[in-house]
Amino acid sequence: MEEHNYTTPEIKDPITLNQQSVESLTETRKWTTFFSILGFIFVGLMVVLALVMALILPFLNETSQMPYPPFLLSVVYLIFGGLYLLPVIFLMRFGSLLKRALLSGSTEVFGEAMKNLALHFRTVGIMTIIFIALYILAIIAMVILGAGLFAGGFLNA
Repeated sequence: MEEHNYTTPEIKDPITLNQQSVESLTETRKWTTFFSILGFIFVGLMVVLALVMALILPFLNETSQMPYPPFLLSVVYLIFGGLYLLPVIFLMRFGSLLKRALLSGSTEVFGEAMKNLALHFRTVGIMTIIFIALYILAIIAMVILGAGLFAGGFLNA
């Protein structure tokens, strides 16, 4: 793996970790591992719910008049589960690589751990921006459609 030496005018010497930093990173590793395990559990639950909606819900709702098929909901759950899986994987990798780096004292493994943490936050950040944009578009669409209903005489009928 190629190593890059990034220097900035503010940083003259490489960072060294003192005992407090190592203890904080150890605690951080435990929490990130906990949250990544929870993430895997929730992704699994989303897949199970998607299967239930695709296979069982249509038989239970034969008489109901749903505006959309239950299969569509299961596809949405599978998509969200797949999107959520990527940052969880990055978080799990961070935790396991950080543990290995702290036990071995390897700066290369530590750098790889930090790279996975950065990828986790980048992925979550991009997903957050996308969802905020979708919410804004949905609100604009509701306002426009709502205004059309009011202007079209919906309330005057």
